[in-house]
Amino acid sequence: MTVASRLTSRSDSDDEPVERTETVSEPADDRSVADTALFRLGRVLFGGVLAFNAIDNLRNLEERIGYAEFKGAPEPDRTVPAASVGLLLGGLGVVLWKLPAAAALGIAGFLAGTTPVMHDFWNQDDPEEKQQEQIQFLKNTALFGAALAFARVARRSK
Repeated sequence: MTVASRLTSRSDSDDEPVERTETVSEPADDRSVADTALFRLGRVLFGGVLAFNAIDNLRNLEERIGYAEFKGAPEPDRTVPAASVGLLLGGLGVVLWKLPAAAALGIAGFLAGTTPVMHDFWNQDDPEEKQQEQIQFLKNTALFGAALAFARVARRSK
C-alpha cells in the first residue's frame, strides 16, 4: 500500500501546471504497522518507561501513598498499589504485545483516573508548583493519547 501526495509545479518547458505523484512506502498489506521495527521500538520505549515507573511506585509505596493522601486521592492504601500493579501489567503488555488492546486501555484508564487528581495544576497557588504540575498533567495527557493509539493499532492487528 502506498500513500500518494500530489504536487503541482510548473515544468521548465511551458507554463502549464504538471501533476506529479510521489509515493511513500508503507508496510505491505500482509505486514501490519505493528510488525515494523519502528513500532516495536516505540512499544518498548512507551511500555518500558511506564513499567519502570510502576516498579518505582511499588518500591516507594509508603511515599506514594502519602503523596496520594496529600492530594486527596480516594483510599490511597488500596488504590496506589492496585494502580501501580495495573500500570506495570499494562506497560509489560504493550512491550511484549500480549493482550495489547487490554494493556493499552488499562494504561489509558490509569492515566485518565490519576492525572486530574495527582496533577491538579489549576488548584496550585505557587507559580513554580503550578508550572510543574501543569507539565506533568500535559505529559500524562500525551501518554494518554499514545495509549489510545496503541489500543487502536492493537485492535487492527488482530
